Amino acid sequence: MRAHRLATITVAAAALLLGSTAPAIATSGSDAAPFAAQATAAHLTTSQTNSLRAEVRRIMATTGGKQVALNKIDLNGQGNVLVAIPGEAHPRNLPTSSADEYDHCTEGDVYSGYFCAYASPSYQGTEIQMFACKAYPIPWVGNGSWINDQYPGTQARFYNNSGTKIFTTPVPFSWNTNYSTWTNVHTIWPC
Repeated sequence: MRAHRLATITVAAAALLLGSTAPAIATSGSDAAPFAAQATAAHLTTSQTNSLRAEVRRIMATTGGKQVALNKIDLNGQGNVLVAIPGEAHPRNLPTSSADEYDHCTEGDVYSGYFCAYASPSYQGTEIQMFACKAYPIPWVGNGSWINDQYPGTQARFYNNSGTKIFTTPVPFSWNTNYSTWTNVHTIWPC
């Protein structure tokens, strides 16, 4: 057992030093990293897996919630954060396939009840799906996009870090493919 573990550590260290692009490998037993099987099944490199884990930790430090998949954070039953894999335009559904994770704001019925904020323009990058009437912290800066697909008459409100309202969306169905900056937005109340 000790020889196997030493060989595994040696191979992993060599891969990191050589900049391996081989898929991340799940370890066995209690030392297995959370969601390692998803990374392996998705054919993610060690670098992609480590970058994704770091991004999930960074976002959770702002939004809270519980990590329920390698790239998904459950916001206590009140929404989700779907984190895009580095270099990809949209979050994936890692537990089941390489297809895009279901986006309540761009797919399905109009007036889904969701407000969705995207880290990048044109509904790309990491996405926060907001459903409950509460403050959702925004964990990114720069240009992004949003879709108000809530119930008729519902407007989202954007607040800066001092609590001042800086923007109110039009009623659903409304959107902005290139919101000028998330940098000034500290929280969104989708109701």
